[in-house]
Amino acid sequence: MNNLVKSPYVKIILIYVLAQFFPVFLLFFVPENAIFDAAIYSQIIAFVVGSIWMFIVNHRSTFNNSLENTPPVPKKNIILWGIAGMFLAYIGQYLAIFIETFLLNIPIGSQNTAGLVDIVNNYPLFLLLIAIFGPIMEEFVFRKVIFGYLFDITGGIGAAVISSLIFAFIHFDGHYLLYSVMGFVFCYLYWKTKSIAAPIIAHALMNATVTVANLLLY
Repeated sequence: MNNLVKSPYVKIILIYVLAQFFPVFLLFFVPENAIFDAAIYSQIIAFVVGSIWMFIVNHRSTFNNSLENTPPVPKKNIILWGIAGMFLAYIGQYLAIFIETFLLNIPIGSQNTAGLVDIVNNYPLFLLLIAIFGPIMEEFVFRKVIFGYLFDITGGIGAAVISSLIFAFIHFDGHYLLYSVMGFVFCYLYWKTKSIAAPIIAHALMNATVTVANLLLY
């Protein structure tokens, strides 16, 4: 049991869970008229601290799987793949939207995106969570931990399917195909570069551009 708790895979997941639920616990001690402000700012703080904590765990720990045991590509290539990954994610997203809209009759709008854009309109600092710290934490959890851990057990495709489906369901948006495709792209980037930095870059760039575009449009 002690070895399980010390596992870097478990540590990363626990950090993610704590970051999600810390704002909820904090609200019990906040006056009613300050609850929404406290929820927003405590979530930002939780994700900043959680991201830093994950980087520390990542630096100090060994993730024993085929992906991590293979040397990563050069740093320049990691950055290039991260940028290219943003465009790959966009292409996958548009294909998923086409299938969801015209074949599955799922409304094109995203309540998740709309809600986040509305929050950023009122709390600009929240953009840091969406564009930087959210992607960092999600890539560590869904790619580094879940995809990486399952890679040698189920194979690359199986690991990508499982991690991408969990990634899709955790967004509670109804656009399961869309988020799953994005998850597949980020899994591919991690597999291609053997560095979690590549999907973090792609995910961060995508979140930032989508949010800013929505802010400008609306």
